[in-house]
This record gives sequence, structure tokens and C-alpha cells, in this order.
Amino acid sequence: MKNLLFPILFAFNILIIQAQIPSEEFDKTKMEYKGSKSMQAKMLMRHVDIWGKINEKEAKLDVTYLELLNSSIGITKEQLQKHLHSKNITNNEIGGDINSPISHIIVGNKKVFAKYFVIHDVSSPVYKTDFPTNINDESWSFNNVNKWSKKVTHVYLTRTGKSKTVADFSEGLRATKFELKILGVPSRGLYVHIELVQPRVYPPGNIKNAPVAPKPGFTNAQYEKLALLYICSSFRKGEWLVPAFHANIDQNLNDSHDDPQNFETQKFTDNVLKILLEIKKT
Repeated sequence: MKNLLFPILFAFNILIIQAQIPSEEFDKTKMEYKGSKSMQAKMLMRHVDIWGKINEKEAKLDVTYLELLNSSIGITKEQLQKHLHSKNITNNEIGGDINSPISHIIVGNKKVFAKYFVIHDVSSPVYKTDFPTNINDESWSFNNVNKWSKKVTHVYLTRTGKSKTVADFSEGLRATKFELKILGVPSRGLYVHIELVQPRVYPPGNIKNAPVAPKPGFTNAQYEKLALLYICSSFRKGEWLVPAFHANIDQNLNDSHDDPQNFETQKFTDNVLKILLEIKKT
């Protein structure tokens, strides 16, 4: 009987580990999620289904990227600056000056720099039945970065790959229910926030709760610029931030969000690795 019971209990324990709820796995004394960066990323980047449902036990992330998370940044300030200059990318596009420190919190009277890179989608504008055919083009008015100015994030990123900083990465913000309702003011500066422009269609929901996102959810230009934002923010930290989805951070909390929808983690990690190589060759 013992031999039969042990595998069952073991399998049950594994299931619990894989189905972790992020807010329940947060250590407030250290102000971070439990486990290695790889374990945290697998928990915080699980695919978000329609209505914000998270059915994936853990995110399927590229092994090379997971190894990167635990390695050094591996690029110099001169290399990164040269790359940005070659692409004509300004500080206003990347969360501010890479020479400036990233946001921080205070833990045990010590300054602790931001640890998490949170990916959101704006979930707007909302359309009644169909998406316009030009949502990925310059002609779609919401790809004009000047339309986005509300200071609920650090950077807005349009579907054409243009980005606008509304709060420098050095400034602490709170943009999730977990930060606002659970952790409170002490968490201001722990998370860096990026809003990806993505419209929604509201049937079967309503105009206030539109669940349907376009497929693919985001453009190649968005993934490329998002990867660069991730590299720049991590460079300012001096080590790799842990990427996270808004919906995972707020999972099981009241009035939690459903973003980002239709996000492809492989495209994100591929772009991070590709751009890193480009920077090193610059």
C-alpha cells in the first residue's frame, strides 16, 4: 500500500507546485516571488486565455532564455549606446537615459532596485464587431504615440513599433491590483510597466469588458521594441529583470485584468536573444 500511495502523493505535490498563484508565492520580507528567476518567469509568463483565464501550469520558455536570466548582462554601456545611436533611438523611446539607475524600493533600510518587467496591453480602443483592417499601419490613429499619455505605465508601445516614455524607468509606479491593493506603497518601484497597444472587440462581452483581441495579438515591430525595452531596463538594473504578465500578477484577485492577450513568449525571447547579439557585434 505504501508503494502505491507515495507516487500518488508525489504527483499531487507536483501538481500543486505547477499551479502556483503568484500573489500567494510572494515573500513580503524579501519583496520578491519565491524561487529562482527561472521559476518565477515560468510562473509569471503563463499564457493568458480569453477572460483572463490561466490554465497553463507553467510557461514554456526557451531554454537559452532561461539560462540568460541567471547570467550577467554581458554588454557594455558603449555597445548599447552605439546600438541605440545606429537605430536613431532616443531616450524618450526607451524609458529614459540608460546611464540613470532604475526605480527602487526600500527593504530593511536598504535600496533594492526593480526586479520585474510587467507586460500589459491597453485593451483599447473597443470595437463592436470587427477590427479595422489597418490596425498595424501608420494610418490607424491609435498608432500615433501622442494619443497615449496617461501616466499608468512607464512606456506605451504602438503596433508599428513606436514607443513613448510617460514615466522614466527611474520613477516608481504601481499599475497592478497586487501592487495597489495588496503590497501598497512599499512596492512603488519594484515593477517596471510596459503597455502594448492592442484593440478589442466586445461580443460576447460588452463595451466595458471587451474580451476579444486580434490574432496575432501583437506585431513583430512590437516584439522587437519590447525586447529592446527589456534589455535597456535590465541594463539599468545591472542584471536581468524577470518578465511578467499583468494577468498572472493579479491572478485570483478581485477585478483582475486579462492582459496581455495572444502574447507569443517565443517571439519575445527570440527578439531578446537576437538584439543582444546585434548589440555585441555593434
